[in-house]
Amino acid sequence: MVTSRAVQRGGPAGPAVLRRSAAAAPPPRPRAGRLAVQGLVALGLTVLAVAIRDPRYLLTRSFWLDEGWVVDSVRAPLHQLELLTSSTPIGWTLLLRLVPPVGGPERYRLLPLAFTALAALAAWRLGGRLDPGGWSWLYGLCCGVAGAASAAVLDHTWLKQYTAEAFVAVALALLLARVERSWSWHSLAAYAGAGIAGFLVSNTAPLVSAAGLGGLWLVTLAARRWSRLPALAATTVVLGLADAVLYQALANNGATLALRRYWRLRYLSLDDGLGNAAHLVWQRLAAELGGLGWGPWWLALALIGVGLVTLWRAGLPALALAVPAVGAELVILGFAGAYPFLEPRTATFYAALLTVTAAAGLATLARLGLGHRAAALVVAGLLVVAVSVPGWVRAGRADIPGEDVKAQVADVLARSRPGDAVLVTFAASFSFAYYWPGRPTFVPTTVNTAVSFMPTYPERPELVLVHQPRSARAMVEGLDRGMRLGRGRVWVVTGSPDELAALRRRAEGMRFVARPGRATLAVATGAGGLPSDRSSQRR
Repeated sequence: MVTSRAVQRGGPAGPAVLRRSAAAAPPPRPRAGRLAVQGLVALGLTVLAVAIRDPRYLLTRSFWLDEGWVVDSVRAPLHQLELLTSSTPIGWTLLLRLVPPVGGPERYRLLPLAFTALAALAAWRLGGRLDPGGWSWLYGLCCGVAGAASAAVLDHTWLKQYTAEAFVAVALALLLARVERSWSWHSLAAYAGAGIAGFLVSNTAPLVSAAGLGGLWLVTLAARRWSRLPALAATTVVLGLADAVLYQALANNGATLALRRYWRLRYLSLDDGLGNAAHLVWQRLAAELGGLGWGPWWLALALIGVGLVTLWRAGLPALALAVPAVGAELVILGFAGAYPFLEPRTATFYAALLTVTAAAGLATLARLGLGHRAAALVVAGLLVVAVSVPGWVRAGRADIPGEDVKAQVADVLARSRPGDAVLVTFAASFSFAYYWPGRPTFVPTTVNTAVSFMPTYPERPELVLVHQPRSARAMVEGLDRGMRLGRGRVWVVTGSPDELAALRRRAEGMRFVARPGRATLAVATGAGGLPSDRSSQRR
């Protein structure tokens, strides 16, 4: 009471205590200031993730064959989405319809670009959880920049779900960290819900969610936290049943015979002995590590090792166990012939996890070796340069494959005469169905291809589409049919130079006229109507 009255009166004891307390604990940063800083960091990472992938190129380059399989779905009625959803998850097909009608026809690549930014933000938030003290900014910045400029994800910004798989993997890691930090029914439900929802846009979401649950089971049993077992068991059952239902109902229709044959060389086998199989596993693992953008495989492996220790010491042992557990799952599925082992595209999700783990290891080394905020900031800046510059160089290679189907379609529309026929080769047929102004009719495929549908134009017989892949005979037969329909003139739209070369070798009595970037005009020998620019002819 005496002390209280002295403080109230402003006596000697009160002000002295208050002054000492104020000097010992500096005032916290205002909440508005923290939010402003976080907003700037999030904006910077978003800009980095998008700009490094050269959006100008991505939003103007013509769709190629694999992307045509996907983008055709926006021209089909809703009741046909299951038929057209073969090479991507159904959720990805639905999200395409939410892309706003702003910009050119390639605006649908905004979807993979958006997921690259989301992956960077998830990596940043995950990094911030690794050190709740004064160095959380360093972990967050290193993981965020690595997630934004990931060399492993950089090459896969096509109109496929690869960037979504990277985001879902990192987001599940973030939610798993939340479960470990604040165990509750709510956090477990959020993890399970994200795993189920992630399966709609990511074929690999069950692999990551299962590895995370496995880590939680091991940690819970080792720590003898028996009270957590009911919640963990319920979460495991719900997530497992939901994934099984989604797989049978939505995801299993993409496993065509052509795709299984295509991936056959990427599976693992014991036919040549255990030693050869182990060598192959290590060879592909070393290639995967070397492709992460951290230098040689041994350096990437060392950083990942430090990163796993960082996760464990940060109180996230289940997450530290989940990262290598995903690799073990891939090995098992590879030997089972169920999933290609560490193929660059299908392993994008795992590359994202390994990249963020390595970034956490680099942050730990910077913290231990420097111990000074200014020096650590310099290291973080060097990280931005070291990771971003190779990314910008790679993005400038303009490596989207395929011929420019969009330009060929525009050329046909501008230069064709009434009555001309159009031959579309297999590799161009799906993109042609998107770029041609007339709406196609999609029907179940009649040949063995990677997808279960094919575009047709039953009311436009002069549009001859080849549906047999890599078949010179089918192309020649289509050209003959086009010649009859077009009275000796056929415009040829191709998806690869090999197709045109094969057609020109097999076709007899034809003259082909072509200019770079335009459709090829095939004219029967002796027919009139050749373009006057004879210098552009190519025999």
